Amino acid sequence: MSEETAGYRGLCNLCGAKGFFPAGGRSTRESFPCPSCRAALRWREQAAIILDEFARGQSVFLRHLVGSGKLNTVDIFEVALRGPFVTQMKGLPRYVRSYFWPDRPLGSVDEEGVRCEDLTQLTFPDESFDLVLSSDVMEHVHDIHTAFAEIARVLKPGGVHIFSIPNDWPFPDRSEPRVELIDGEEHHLKPPRYHVSGDGSPCIVTWDYGADIVDILAATGCSTQVVRRHSGIDPCYVNATFVARKRG
Repeated sequence: MSEETAGYRGLCNLCGAKGFFPAGGRSTRESFPCPSCRAALRWREQAAIILDEFARGQSVFLRHLVGSGKLNTVDIFEVALRGPFVTQMKGLPRYVRSYFWPDRPLGSVDEEGVRCEDLTQLTFPDESFDLVLSSDVMEHVHDIHTAFAEIARVLKPGGVHIFSIPNDWPFPDRSEPRVELIDGEEHHLKPPRYHVSGDGSPCIVTWDYGADIVDILAATGCSTQVVRRHSGIDPCYVNATFVARKRG
């Protein structure tokens, strides 16, 4: 790796630390960790977009935005058991997070305040949230059309779903399923690929996404931007974050 691509100096959009962000990781998206909080590129790019949406130009990192109180009246739903956003936001009065346990009732809440939710049948009322966050979640959902429609349903008009998914760059034209469910059984259309889920167990990757994700989200009533925050830094420009805004 050349000197220019070995890393860069910058500021972490999550914790506010300044320093050198080194290359090295499973992929570009999982590389360039913050020298303080260790958040990888994909997390920090999502945080930057949260700041664009809600900081009103008065915060440049998420910890400061949370501490300022400006998110206290924002209804936030994150699909996560743990992670950098949980660490920063779990004390907010209108922050809700979820995980899917197949053996628990939907809508139930555990001792840590985490709801059991299935993205294809959320238990929240219509127009409940200003912000929905999911970080490398949607590639594990079988019925993505229903899941994206449910997220759009619970967003308030003008609300945003800010999310990351594994992405090639440039994007292929079409999204392709990796796994097909037939009578409740998984049939692999491509060689099996797994990620580590929030509870540490292996989780099958069900979709490879393409540029038609913009059309899939348009069908749910959302306008979508594919954002590359580090577009001037090689090779960080390959990472994309997705911002789906509910129309109305």
